[in-house]
Amino acid sequence: MAGGFVQYHEPSIVQILVIISFFLFLSLAEWLLARIIRAGIIGQIAVGIIYGKPLADILELEWQHTFIALGVPELDREISRA
Repeated sequence: MAGGFVQYHEPSIVQILVIISFFLFLSLAEWLLARIIRAGIIGQIAVGIIYGKPLADILELEWQHTFIALGVPELDREISRA
């Protein structure tokens, strides 16, 4: 492997708890809104807005970039400009 490596940094307990709560609420909101109005994606979007940059900004910026890159690559460029 030419070029080097990326050093691994262990996440702190707080970072782990934040990501666990994010996935928990993401799943819970999707399930609840799928049961109530048959539109679970609205729950996922709401949790993303709450945890992301628009409202509480709980998730670290690198995580936001990663989740957006996995989902919608075009939005990653827009967040980088903001």
